[in-house]
Amino acid sequence: MRVFVAFLVFFVLNNAVYGRPVKDFLSAKKDSNYIESYYKDLIVRIYTGEKTHSLELTDLANPYRLQYLPNGYFNLGVGVNYRSFGLSLATKIPFLLDNESKYGETKRLGIQSYVYTDKFTVDLITSRSKGFYLTNSFKHFASYTKEKEYQRPDITSSSIGLSINYIFNNTRFSYKAAFTDTDRQKRNAGSFLAGGSILSYRTKADSAFVPRGINETLFTKSRDVSQSGVLAFNANGGYAYSLIFLHNGIVTLSYMVGTGVQNDKFNRTSQENLNNWRFSFNQTGRFGIGYRYKRYYARVGIIRSTQYTNMKLNDLRIANGTDFVQISLGKRISLK
Repeated sequence: MRVFVAFLVFFVLNNAVYGRPVKDFLSAKKDSNYIESYYKDLIVRIYTGEKTHSLELTDLANPYRLQYLPNGYFNLGVGVNYRSFGLSLATKIPFLLDNESKYGETKRLGIQSYVYTDKFTVDLITSRSKGFYLTNSFKHFASYTKEKEYQRPDITSSSIGLSINYIFNNTRFSYKAAFTDTDRQKRNAGSFLAGGSILSYRTKADSAFVPRGINETLFTKSRDVSQSGVLAFNANGGYAYSLIFLHNGIVTLSYMVGTGVQNDKFNRTSQENLNNWRFSFNQTGRFGIGYRYKRYYARVGIIRSTQYTNMKLNDLRIANGTDFVQISLGKRISLK
C-alpha cells in the first residue's frame, strides 16, 4: 500500500511540475470509425441494481460447498454524466426487500465504484456486511425447508480493494460504450487488458463458519475456523470484446485473471492461529448488453469478482466474492 501511495504522490507532483493535465493521461485519440464520443452531451438515466458479497466454503476432500450470502435488496436511483463529471443517487426499493423472516437481517455499509476512462478501468470496493444466511439450507439440514434459511446474524464480513487496469486498444475499443453509455461502439472490437490490484477481505463469527449440524465426515480438519482474512497483491491480465448487433445493440464480455502473493490469516478455536504468505489467485468477469434507439438506451451490466484463499495443509478453501448487477434506462441530451 505504501508503494501505491508513493506512486500516486509522484504522479500528482509530476503533473503539477510539468503541467501535463491528468485528462491527457486518461484520454485517448479515438478512431471515429469505431467509437463515437458523447463527451460533450448530458447523459441522464434511471437505474435499479444490487450489490452483494458472498462467502463460500469448499471441502477440498469432498465435492461439498457451503455458501453464505447477505439478505439482498435492490436500489432505485438516478444518475447524470457530463464530460468528466458523474453523479448517482439511489435508495432501497421497499417492496423488493427480501423477507427477513426467511433470510434474516443484514446491516450494510460501503461503496462499490467502477470508473471507466478511455485508457483505464478503476474498480474501488469497500463494504461491511453483518448478518448472513446459508443458501439452500434444506439441502444441508433435514429440519429446514425452502421456506426458511439457516441464519447467521453473528457473521461479519468486510472488504476493501482497488484494481487499476490498462486498455491497450483504447483507440478502437470502449468500455464506456457498454457500462456508462458515454461512448457508442460502432464496430466490433476487442482489447487486451493488464494492471494490478490490492484486495483485503476479513470475515469473523462468534462460532465456527461450519455449522454443528453439518455431517462430521465433512470439513474434518477445519470445523473450528471462526475467522479468516486475506491481503492480496496481484498482477492482472485479460481480454475484453464488444460485439455489435442490429446496428445499435452491443454485447460486451471480458475476463481477467490476477496472480501474485497473499497473506492468509485464520483464527481457530482449538489451535493456534495460522498466518502465512502464499500464492494468490483472483478473477473478474464483466458482462454488458444494451441497445440504443436514437437518443434513448437500455442496458444491463453484471460484474463478478472473486478472490480465492486456501488454508495450507488443510481441507478448506474460502472464496470471497463481490457481485454488482445494474439495469438502466437513459437519454442523451445534446448541449451544443
